[in-house]
Amino acid sequence: MGFPSCFGGLSLVLALLLQEPASGFTTLPWLPRKATFQLSAVAQETSALKVEDPSLLRNVGIVGHSHHGKSTLMEWMLYDENVLTKTPTRAHSSLDADPAEAQRGSSVFSHYGKCPHNGHVLALTDTPWGDFPADAQASVDGTDAAVLVVSAADSVQSGTLSAWQHCASHHIPAMVALTKLDRPFLQLSRVLQDMEDAFGIKPLPLQVLSGEPDDYSVLPLFQLQDDSGDLIQNAQVANNEELQLAWTVLEEAVAMTDDDLLVDYLEDGELTTGQVVRGLQKAVLQHKILPLVYTSAESDTGVRELMDIVVGVLPSPLDTRDEAIRMACEQEAAKCDLKPGIEAGFCARVLHTTINSFGSLSVLRVISNSVHDTNDAFASLPHEVVNLRNEETIKMPSVATSFSLSGKDRVSLQDGMAIVPGDVIAVPKLPESVHTNDILSIPEAQDDELSEILLETQANVLTPLSRPVEQVALMTAATVTFASGDTSSSKQSKKKKGGNKNNNNDEKLVNALRSLAREDLALRLEQDAASGKLMVHCMSAEHLQLLALRLEDRYDLHVEFGQPPVAYRETLVKRVVKVEGKHKKQSGGSGQFGVCFIDMEPLEEGAGIEFESRIKGGVISKTFIASVEKGVREQLQAGGPLGGFPVTDVKVTLVDGKMHSVDSKDIAFQSAGKQAVKAALERGKTRLLQPMEKVTFSIDTSLQGDVNSIVSRFDGYVLSSTPGEVGSELEMEAILCSASIGQVSDSLRAASAGEGSFTSEFSHYQPVQDDLVKGIVGESHDD
Repeated sequence: MGFPSCFGGLSLVLALLLQEPASGFTTLPWLPRKATFQLSAVAQETSALKVEDPSLLRNVGIVGHSHHGKSTLMEWMLYDENVLTKTPTRAHSSLDADPAEAQRGSSVFSHYGKCPHNGHVLALTDTPWGDFPADAQASVDGTDAAVLVVSAADSVQSGTLSAWQHCASHHIPAMVALTKLDRPFLQLSRVLQDMEDAFGIKPLPLQVLSGEPDDYSVLPLFQLQDDSGDLIQNAQVANNEELQLAWTVLEEAVAMTDDDLLVDYLEDGELTTGQVVRGLQKAVLQHKILPLVYTSAESDTGVRELMDIVVGVLPSPLDTRDEAIRMACEQEAAKCDLKPGIEAGFCARVLHTTINSFGSLSVLRVISNSVHDTNDAFASLPHEVVNLRNEETIKMPSVATSFSLSGKDRVSLQDGMAIVPGDVIAVPKLPESVHTNDILSIPEAQDDELSEILLETQANVLTPLSRPVEQVALMTAATVTFASGDTSSSKQSKKKKGGNKNNNNDEKLVNALRSLAREDLALRLEQDAASGKLMVHCMSAEHLQLLALRLEDRYDLHVEFGQPPVAYRETLVKRVVKVEGKHKKQSGGSGQFGVCFIDMEPLEEGAGIEFESRIKGGVISKTFIASVEKGVREQLQAGGPLGGFPVTDVKVTLVDGKMHSVDSKDIAFQSAGKQAVKAALERGKTRLLQPMEKVTFSIDTSLQGDVNSIVSRFDGYVLSSTPGEVGSELEMEAILCSASIGQVSDSLRAASAGEGSFTSEFSHYQPVQDDLVKGIVGESHDD
């Protein structure tokens, strides 16, 4: 059984140490000297984190629902390998550095860390997920595999399912770490069944739980040989019936994923340990098996065993690229004789960009690298790269200012750190034209056969190089203005003589939002065309709160959010004929004169505006007919008599007119057209139209009744309900008015405890109920 096909974004918290960093770690002078928390000193020598062979690197994302223990698990992995010296606690994560994270008590941004394990190096990325999936999705796209953290006490939740769906649709090999095993009253069989139902694939335990819930032990099926990274069968298997039974289940599962292994298993009745391990590695890479291990981050149970499986089962960067080539060649019928490795030219993908007053910092996933500035093939960056998105040539900073990330610490690449395929590095001060998800390559590598195949098949092949950039469903929109009575945002402008303080503040706010939008993939800015108001689109109300906090903390800007404007329209109620529009002005000398007569009639919904001329005999010249049409269209766009909203779905016919050989001018007939429209709309009356959205809900089947109630409460109607592609997922399509979308988002979150999501797109316009018109029109006049 493979990963189901389903739908499916990395912020970096930058905080400098307030005291001198540990030996071998570099504090860059251009970064801001600000930190909320101080990470304990790093005890592990830098040399232990050096890797020159990509096969010895495991680039792994830690994903899952909020508060399931992702950050604590990663901290214990770093602590057990002496990278951290401070014992991890659930109350506070040493990885969290942003004030917003301290306030929420959970991660908002992705965090990085490295640790050695049995001759290998683990490059770990802790992702927030929950209310911030865009950041998590971008960061996990820079990994070769994922550890899906599931709380045994809470089972599968919205963030769990979202993380799984992203890994599945992006072909990211995954395993499960079942955490919080020391909680009381656990029902592990139910949790395992929940995962099978939600994921569409049965998790395969690689361990056995032994003992009572309050006094248990984890018995692994495998153990790592020292420094080799090879898995061997645990010596206890031969003498333990529970382990023997679990091993048999594992053998059968692995055999079923490969025809040759199945033949050997049927003939011999068993597989060798080597066959099981190699078969398991291949099956995980091809998404046919989902391994599971038991852990408790709070008691450090099973953490080292988890790292054993990460090293022994999950793929290296070369493995994932081999698989990508195989898939590309399979789909493109190309010759599969390409071999990835360190000899390919430098190529990297931008995972995230952070901006502050000192410059920018770009986080890169290295795809390939063979740059030689010194005898060390891995300790240098190219002088120039080309952005494959826009073919811009970019100068790269020197390796002296670049570094590898390890929690809040950063390891200078001059300190013997490698730059190998699959690694994640941070590069300062790339130009503003470089965006998240751009691919940077040295010029001579652009025609490389491997890059050409992978880039050309970007729409079909999901790889670390060419995973598609997806638009995150932004469910909340709001206008943004300065908070009432705010003066703190004006400090700099007060020091200047003259100038417009408000303009300075507005410019500062816009620039701040643009900088944050470059960092945050789930933040989009827009200026409403009708109202001219600045709008932000984001994930949720909590995302808005985070935005306000960051504006205040980083830029000293205090803002408040309002309801987004709704694009109401007006349309004509009844047909009117022979309506006169006249413009006459005489002030000495040449005057202005223009007269037109129009018919106006309503059209069906969606027809827009039509204009027709039935002028005969040259009573108005063709030039002035065009002037009338321009005036008509401008006045319809300017708004109708009901609420001043643009008028749509009408046909205007020019039937007659008058002109003067001397005084008739373009401006006169434009004005005449406008006057005619005003009079026609007053005579024919208008009615209010509201925009309707087609909303697609992605929910668990158990929430169908809740969504039906929400849709009904906001006077919408359900179009269809169809099973989703993953487990018990259900997709429901409904029609709802645009004005209710924000409330729908809040209601869905409340009803589903955050387990539902939706996307929306414009559908059509329809008349507003009569009892609601007065309130809407009153609000428009107030604005």
